[in-house]
Amino acid sequence: MSSNPLEIEFAGITFKNPFMLSSAPPTMDPRHILRAARLGWGGVVMKTVTEEPTVDPRTRLGVLRKNGKAIGMNNIELLSRKPLKTWTEDWIPKIRKEAPEDFIFIASIMSSPEPEGWTALAESMSQTGADAIELNVSCPHGSPEKHMGAFIGQDPTLVEQVTKAAKKGTDLPVLVKLTPNVTDMVPIAEAAVRGGADALSAINTVESLIGIDIETATPLPIAYGVDKKEQLSTYGGFCGPAVKPLGLRFVSQIAKALPDIPISGIGGIEDWTSATEYLMVGASTLQICTAAMWHGFSIIKGLNEGLTKFLERKGYKTLDSVVGKALPKITTWTALSKLPPLVAGVIDEKCTACKKCVIACADGGFLAIQMREKVAVINNEKCDGCGLCAVVCEDDAIEFIHTN
Repeated sequence: MSSNPLEIEFAGITFKNPFMLSSAPPTMDPRHILRAARLGWGGVVMKTVTEEPTVDPRTRLGVLRKNGKAIGMNNIELLSRKPLKTWTEDWIPKIRKEAPEDFIFIASIMSSPEPEGWTALAESMSQTGADAIELNVSCPHGSPEKHMGAFIGQDPTLVEQVTKAAKKGTDLPVLVKLTPNVTDMVPIAEAAVRGGADALSAINTVESLIGIDIETATPLPIAYGVDKKEQLSTYGGFCGPAVKPLGLRFVSQIAKALPDIPISGIGGIEDWTSATEYLMVGASTLQICTAAMWHGFSIIKGLNEGLTKFLERKGYKTLDSVVGKALPKITTWTALSKLPPLVAGVIDEKCTACKKCVIACADGGFLAIQMREKVAVINNEKCDGCGLCAVVCEDDAIEFIHTN
């Protein structure tokens, strides 16, 4: 057994820790990737390459805020701006030469529905020293207009075909990165496995429109039309903390349906606690983008330290023992007990008399809460145990109590 508690095997590859930078701006070139390697990240997935480099609009990032705090980001950026040869002949050899030996490098590729493109790209990447290849069949913007990205990833038949094609071009482990822009991800995941996928990555960004500048009636982020004068925008990919619930849903559903397939979890991971949530629903490696862009690559120190201390505190000997820990507790709605004897209670010393729970329960609940002597008081006979008071309480002053 390794003395490193964060070490984990994924698709036949040993990671010194589960944290990778996902295929995005943080992995756009050797400078970024080598900085991550030196700071202690477990690995990276390079920014996706295809047969032709990309030119991006400006601006291309938009933000969603809640009470002034950023909770999500939208992007209309596409793939690598550099030609394939720049990566295969210059950049990847440089990364392999200068990065630590235990740093994992995963190449990311995208092509059209024609199988030959995937085979050729996989062959090219296999000769560079990459440790694995990730197939981007999930970009939600720009690429689908060219019958690429999510256009492929939303069709099980195409996913199976391009996965088979990529496998023809490589002996390396192949990951398929899945789109959340579907009703049910499981059939897509199953198609990837039929095509020979060694692992799955989930999720890519969620197709979105981040907002509207109401003063000018212009969608955000503000870019420009072909005349370079008219302000326009388009649908983009939504990421960041706000997408974590979607990511947890999809990863858990894949893990339950395909328990033998390794999963790389992506979507709103910003600290060691959110990372642990993904591990507990079945992910065994974790890909991060938005948090690294907002807070810098040095967050890896807190991620590693926090996760290590959690394992020690809970008595987990290996990281693998955490993977899937919560899955047995995810069931169907039908299997849940209805109307159990559970009511809300107020922790008096934490209550700040803000009255948010009183207002919420009056208009969205059961009129079960009143203020008495500057403390919220709950009427157990009226309380339905719905949880709304805990949702609106910002002081963690609500607990739930079994009445019998």
